[in-house]
Amino acid sequence: MPDRPKSLFLLSQDSLNKIYSTHSQARIAELTQLEPTVLHYETWQNATDRLKDIEYIFSGWGMAYMDDAFLDAVPNLKYIFYGSGTIRSFYSEAAQERGIRISSAWRANAVPTAEYAHALIILSLKKFFRATRTTQANRSWQLPADAAGIYKSTVGIVSLGTVGQLVAKHLRDQHNLNVIAYDPFASNQTASKLGLKLVSLQELFKTADVVSLHAPDLPATEEMITEQLLRSMKANATLINTARGGLINETSFTQVFEERSDLDAVVDVTQNEPKNADCPLWKLSNVIISPHIAGSLNQECQRMGEYMVDELERHLAGQPMQHEVTPEVFLTMA
Repeated sequence: MPDRPKSLFLLSQDSLNKIYSTHSQARIAELTQLEPTVLHYETWQNATDRLKDIEYIFSGWGMAYMDDAFLDAVPNLKYIFYGSGTIRSFYSEAAQERGIRISSAWRANAVPTAEYAHALIILSLKKFFRATRTTQANRSWQLPADAAGIYKSTVGIVSLGTVGQLVAKHLRDQHNLNVIAYDPFASNQTASKLGLKLVSLQELFKTADVVSLHAPDLPATEEMITEQLLRSMKANATLINTARGGLINETSFTQVFEERSDLDAVVDVTQNEPKNADCPLWKLSNVIISPHIAGSLNQECQRMGEYMVDELERHLAGQPMQHEVTPEVFLTMA
């Protein structure tokens, strides 16, 4: 079918099969004229002859930065289907000015992140991390007397973006909990729909048994979790961060959690990961650090590719796009 749009894959060498299953790749080849050669961000300059007629790019981790040289090489590019999350590392102002549209699988990546955060919240309410650490150290059976439990306890969600809303829905649908949230952009209608109460950041930290962070990594959110907020946490509370390490000043974080041995934290992100060997949090027994596993991992990544295939089908059918990153969405996404 000569009228099918021309497309290609451009991403890092290990991302193609991780994100796009054999079925997804075959479906893209059915719907478009798919260039058989997969390009990579390190080598696309050597294949500009294959780029000049391309209308759609299917990508993921390792997309080339869209500077003027790249954009000049893809004069017919209309749409990017990005089978990963944030697009800030490559989607330039020049690309936006040229009207190149983009869809991202950030909502697909939000699914496992929300599931992971939900699991951590439940375990934290049972004081699982502290209880197992104490039990193993003492080799004795001792129930955690300070555990809030999973009934009418208070969970605080910071930011009601895609992940935060999914977490709220999990908690609402599966448990009898008091859920509060801080998000200056959230409406009362959104809060009512999610079955939660909007509060100030100060009230959230003072009253929540578990605080779960889901704010995007933006200049406005840099180190938004201050030393004062951390010090105000209620006794025996737990802080969970599956968002971005830059939300918290790690020096203050370390100092407060050294002094407040009753507090616990589970962080899936740190400020300088993966080069974070010098992170001061490592030395704290009441802080658990996981290696950024909340987002899509292994087979979960193929959900992101499937989202982009579905988006392609909608685009070709002239239907509304569900995952397009509009200028408004771009302003607040991670």
